[in-house]
Amino acid sequence: MNRFLIVFLTLLISSAFAHTNEHANLGEQASSIKASGKVFHESISIIRKIHPEFLRHKRDKTLRQGVRTDEYSLKGCVSCHVNKDKTNNQYRSVDKKGQFCSDCHEQVSVSLDCFTCHRTIPKEGSL
Repeated sequence: MNRFLIVFLTLLISSAFAHTNEHANLGEQASSIKASGKVFHESISIIRKIHPEFLRHKRDKTLRQGVRTDEYSLKGCVSCHVNKDKTNNQYRSVDKKGQFCSDCHEQVSVSLDCFTCHRTIPKEGSL
């Protein structure tokens, strides 16, 4: 019974912190959009909860039906949430420690395997 209580309290506390922390490193373009007051995503809580489903749906439509749109594309995520290194003006990979995607996935203890196949920085000229 004590183990169950410890596990339950650990999950409760970690989930509360996971969704209340404001992310410090949102990404340059995403920070700019947020500062302007423009709403890009329909709901941040929806994106946090079900973005894997959006990406899987996008993947299935792209692979099976050949439909390519910008909505819910991983390319769009990277383009908005990427940062540049101030010293050399080169993009930092979104899957590196201290970057938006990796920090969020680390915080909720979920693996980040999208970038084993997909680009972690925008393609030159794509922004």
